[in-house]
Amino acid sequence: MVKVIVEADCGNAPRKEFLKQFHIALANSDSNFVIENITDNIHWEIVGNHTITNKEEFEKRILDSPLWNVKELIIDAIITHGNEASANGTVVTSDDLKFAFCNVYKFKGFKGTLLKSIQTYLIEF
Repeated sequence: MVKVIVEADCGNAPRKEFLKQFHIALANSDSNFVIENITDNIHWEIVGNHTITNKEEFEKRILDSPLWNVKELIIDAIITHGNEASANGTVVTSDDLKFAFCNVYKFKGFKGTLLKSIQTYLIEF
């Protein structure tokens, strides 16, 4: 099981809670939760690496990612505003690789939690 550390917040922001659960699902290899919460034409850019433009590619890429096998997830902040959000923190993989991340999200609309785009900044340290 993944060790998860999340900074506390007021608890009155449904999208913040959703993004916390989304990151925990990624860390726990819960592909069902992840795939159910993205659009069919998801646009995922890992800056400086590659861009994915559909759900099938997204699912294949996350299953092959070292970040799919996480033993520790630390979320420092989740910020939401309108249909945009961001989350940043660090992960330690099961192979003891350490990454700092920042994800910038766009939701499909102003209500709900379906993600239409993710821009990921990832630095190994």
